[in-house]
Amino acid sequence: MGRMRVLVCGSNYGRAYVTALAREPRKYQLAGLLARGSLRSRRLAALNGVPLYCSTNELPDNIQLACAAMSSTAFPVVLELLRRGIHVLCEHPYPANAMKQALDLARKRGVQFHVNGHFVNLPAPRIFISECQRALKLTRPEFVEVMATERSLYGALDVLMAAMGSGPQHLKIGNRRALRLEPAAMGRQPLRVRVLSRRARFVLLEGTLGKIPLRVSVQVSGKGRSRLADGSPDYQLDQRLTVAFPAGLLTLLSAAGPVFWNRTAAQAQGQRAPQFQREGPLWTVLSGQETQTLPELGEQRIQANVTMLNSIRQSILGRATPETQQPQHILQVSRAWEATGRQLY
Repeated sequence: MGRMRVLVCGSNYGRAYVTALAREPRKYQLAGLLARGSLRSRRLAALNGVPLYCSTNELPDNIQLACAAMSSTAFPVVLELLRRGIHVLCEHPYPANAMKQALDLARKRGVQFHVNGHFVNLPAPRIFISECQRALKLTRPEFVEVMATERSLYGALDVLMAAMGSGPQHLKIGNRRALRLEPAAMGRQPLRVRVLSRRARFVLLEGTLGKIPLRVSVQVSGKGRSRLADGSPDYQLDQRLTVAFPAGLLTLLSAAGPVFWNRTAAQAQGQRAPQFQREGPLWTVLSGQETQTLPELGEQRIQANVTMLNSIRQSILGRATPETQQPQHILQVSRAWEATGRQLY
């Protein structure tokens, strides 16, 4: 396959995809912008020398891939793109029934439908995911904690589900016989929560992820005129994830990192603790030792979008599709987001 002709849908976050496409000029060609025709969208199309389309009826037949970065009310456009036989890289979040509709339609039309959760391809979350998966081969988690904003909740759950896995694992701990671990991400509804408290802009929820105790703290954006805008400085965090194992705590401190491993001191002192637990420091920074700045994080997010573009391209070419883009994972994350989000107000 030569250069893939790509349509960017939406002129707000869609600009990030325009930037990402320009990073891989041998693989992708920006073929047009699909938007409502605002001044911003007209300027973006003119700046990049591409046509501005205001309806899917205006699209030419040679569009191969669409980056759908539109509001949630524009989901019918996503479905129409799939009906036209166009592969779609879609922004989040959407309800699980909408995701299932898109996945089913993509399968019928023989095209790819991927969802960009943004955080899962950043360097620090990738380290967190790999370290968590490594620990899961040795032992079971004791509990999980999630901190996120209302806007980053989907992405945080995407990272968590990727870290916990979506298929059965057979484990062997020391010389003991193999165990069968049912990962938290298995099942139609792996995450169940209920509200413990609502204080100002924060909602605290408690429940389970599979059979693992779970606590979720979400900063909500509010309602009406007091609603926080995307990127508002009043947000206190982006996301923070902790998975507790008998030997210690694995924590992703933020989307930019670092990733910490806090070894359990009592376990380390015990004679029954495996050798790898008794030796070494009580805490370790697994990533992000260097200072992260906002420009550096912005560059990482552009590269994460490039990774997503290359991922769906690989799937279009018939190569392996990553676990995070399998229908089971997409639907599980969406259901988890719904289960939490419907209780925030």
